[in-house]
Amino acid sequence: MSLTNETFSGLSEYPAGWTHTAKQIFPGPPLVVPGACLKWYDIRRADDEAAPHVTDEARTFLAERAAAKELEFRGELGFVLLHLDGGTYYLLICVWRERDEMWQGLFYRDDGGFLPYPPKPGLLRPTQNVVELDATSHERRGWSRYLRSARDTAAKQAYLDDVCTGELV
Repeated sequence: MSLTNETFSGLSEYPAGWTHTAKQIFPGPPLVVPGACLKWYDIRRADDEAAPHVTDEARTFLAERAAAKELEFRGELGFVLLHLDGGTYYLLICVWRERDEMWQGLFYRDDGGFLPYPPKPGLLRPTQNVVELDATSHERRGWSRYLRSARDTAAKQAYLDDVCTGELV
């Protein structure tokens, strides 16, 4: 099938003044909660200031939800992305479940704290933006290495030690 200009007309067209902005990822100490050990990442533009109070709030939020069994962790490893995007913080909790599946919870922060991201109508739903997927790609490769390993204590530590750093594009 030969694609023509007509085929592409109207597809993925964005305002001429919009530009894609790379972000930086900053690993933090793992978060250990009942039923899970989660790598921690803060994501923001390089010129955005760190907000340790928001990171602390997010870590407390997850720890309290896990202790109250509101977040279902089943003895899992995974990672958290706390992403500042467009002035809003998004909190993505990702765990490796059923050996090779990534399960995700999504929250956002408003003036009252973190809340579940509201479901959108229709069959298609937002999952991750392009820079979040860049970090998730790193984590997917690390999890694949873990699955091919002896999956012992040393392999678990190696997974936790293998953190994503630098620029996300």
